[in-house]
Amino acid sequence: MFELKDLPSYDTLEAFAARYGNPDVQGLQTWLIWASATQEMLSAFEANLARACGLSQSQFFVLLLLKRNPDGLSVGALADGVSVTSQTMTRMIDRMVGAGLCSRDVDPADARARLVKITSAGDDMLGKALPSHYAWVAQLMSHFNEDERRMLNQLMLKLHRAGVLPGIADGTD
Repeated sequence: MFELKDLPSYDTLEAFAARYGNPDVQGLQTWLIWASATQEMLSAFEANLARACGLSQSQFFVLLLLKRNPDGLSVGALADGVSVTSQTMTRMIDRMVGAGLCSRDVDPADARARLVKITSAGDDMLGKALPSHYAWVAQLMSHFNEDERRMLNQLMLKLHRAGVLPGIADGTD
């Protein structure tokens, strides 16, 4: 989470660079703007999900993962897919099972293990969340033309390929 809202001016960044040895003031300014914009975007994403259907970002992504994997996923696989600990995912699944959004069933391949599956109520919730999410993303992305979108993709994938942002995927299933 990026928490700085009062971004420093370029002059301040230059003064700090001279004092503390920053070799790339413009790079720092770009990073600050990017990080701030990313945080604002993620906050707006969370607010839109909460307003549309009362889901958190993590719950939304769990439902999407379960929808994409109708045979079910383990708690560990869900935790990896959402980048939380297994303990955090277990608590989240407990709440989601309680709300009827998913079920936790015995894994037919291993009676000691459990598989989490989306329920019809979870599918209905996704059906409520996705149109609102798609409209929100369309509004956000309407500020970029096709070339700018392609450039954003290329820039993020460049960082991924360099190993700087290993969590970014190329969007293939």
